[in-house]
Amino acid sequence: MTRYQLAVLLFSGLCLQSISTAQTMTIWAGVYSSEQAARGEIIYNTACIACHGKDLGGNSNSPGLAGMGFMFLWEGRTLGTFFEKIQENMPTDRPGKLPAQDYVDVVSYIMQANAFPNGDNELPKDLDALNDIAITARP
Repeated sequence: MTRYQLAVLLFSGLCLQSISTAQTMTIWAGVYSSEQAARGEIIYNTACIACHGKDLGGNSNSPGLAGMGFMFLWEGRTLGTFFEKIQENMPTDRPGKLPAQDYVDVVSYIMQANAFPNGDNELPKDLDALNDIAITARP
């Protein structure tokens, strides 16, 4: 392979990466519904509140799920990564035991508690779709 061919290949790869990055949705696009967040709040109040608190602020053993604490831990990642983390590890007394829909509903509630806008569609429980939604501080 010549240097020219290698340069063209690298440039093409960078262009494709830029295109796919530009197509990534963010949490500011209204990725969950208010009804879904309401269901998530009920689940949160039964399965999560003991450790993460009513205000989602966390405690010395549990991270905050709202505000600067949430953004410090999750900005630059995807909702898929966040979903996987809580599905694999939460609740601590029975990790992974809730239905996938419950986990995604809790994620929706956490988005609402962080004042990220809601929309008309529910947040999907499909991991590939969740991995296409970036957690960003600004729209």
